[in-house]
Amino acid sequence: MCYISAYMKSSTTPNLAWCATIVLAAMLSVPGTAGAQIATPDMEAPSGVFTLTNFDLRTYWWGIVPTGGDFSALYNGFKLAPGLDTIIENDFGAGYETDNFYRNPDGSLYSGSSGNGSAVTFDRLEIVDGLGIRQGILWDHERNRNLLEGFLFYRLHYDKNYASATSLVSQSSLPDRGQILSNSVLAGFSASTLVKDDLHRTWDGLYGEASVQWGPSFLFNGIGNADFYRLNATFKAFRTLYAAPSTGEWNLFSIYVGDFVSVDYAGGSSIPFYVQESTGGLAPRATTDDWVRGFETGSYGTTFKAVNNFDIRFQGPSMIWPSTLPGFYVFTDQGYYNGFVGDPTNTPGGFLASAGVGVYGDAFDLADVTAYLAFPLYGHRVDSAPFAISFHFSLDF
Repeated sequence: MCYISAYMKSSTTPNLAWCATIVLAAMLSVPGTAGAQIATPDMEAPSGVFTLTNFDLRTYWWGIVPTGGDFSALYNGFKLAPGLDTIIENDFGAGYETDNFYRNPDGSLYSGSSGNGSAVTFDRLEIVDGLGIRQGILWDHERNRNLLEGFLFYRLHYDKNYASATSLVSQSSLPDRGQILSNSVLAGFSASTLVKDDLHRTWDGLYGEASVQWGPSFLFNGIGNADFYRLNATFKAFRTLYAAPSTGEWNLFSIYVGDFVSVDYAGGSSIPFYVQESTGGLAPRATTDDWVRGFETGSYGTTFKAVNNFDIRFQGPSMIWPSTLPGFYVFTDQGYYNGFVGDPTNTPGGFLASAGVGVYGDAFDLADVTAYLAFPLYGHRVDSAPFAISFHFSLDF
């Protein structure tokens, strides 16, 4: 499987005509399963001795210009324990992208204008690689795969920031404001009973993961002076509520719910801001980008983060082809953040909450389009906008 995506998210309030255009485009494009990164297990099951998967295109300038990508390579040609899969995995990614930094030069929180062209934005070259092993501990006889796995990875993370002298990141006192080469070790356990109903395009089951990541200063971390650790726990649950009797391969209508919970804590003498603005585990994610939907990416980067996403998804009917499936969903998100590193004002932590609606779909198991409209309910965006729009296009082949 190859997964290629382009992502665009507004950081300022768009006009209503633009909003309508985006939503209409998503509906007419017969858009994939919204929140696929949440629905699927982070411990990807191999489909053969050698598997290439999780291809993701990195883009620049509103998700239009491709600049790189990510992929995972899995090898399970041998077994350390009989009856259990041993998987050697390498996750690699590189690209030139735009990032945000919401801190004043003195370390306090920034509250001015945001969006493209403002002081918060800068360009970044990122190269990441993770090489490790996933060893089965318990076998799932029903699904013919590992039920419980232990994993151990060596991770490399390089960032080179290209920022103007007036940008906030350039004016900061962070040791990694220019560049960083971070080396760390990730270890933990994961378990999954998730299974997808290919006919009705619904998910059922549970996924859980707990990990610790350690990047001490002596582990070749001289560039950017990284010295940190991170603890993460992630849980996912899905259940089909309704699936209409279908004729052949055509899905008439289905409903399923999904819930996602993650808790993340980072500590150490020098925590890189890419760690502060993300959560860890097998699949690191930006703190508020598609987490507490409706808030700017990186605006609440702290040492402690917790989030809950809840979606109800309505799908069908299949159109033109059995694998062409439109959908609609409603969601609500809640989050908590605390611990702004280097903030002289000691800004307290707080809660975030949002709700919204979206449209999505899957065309021929090849093209996915997702668009959602999110409304902050508790907490505020940096730009004080009353809502935010996200648009996501991807290819699977």
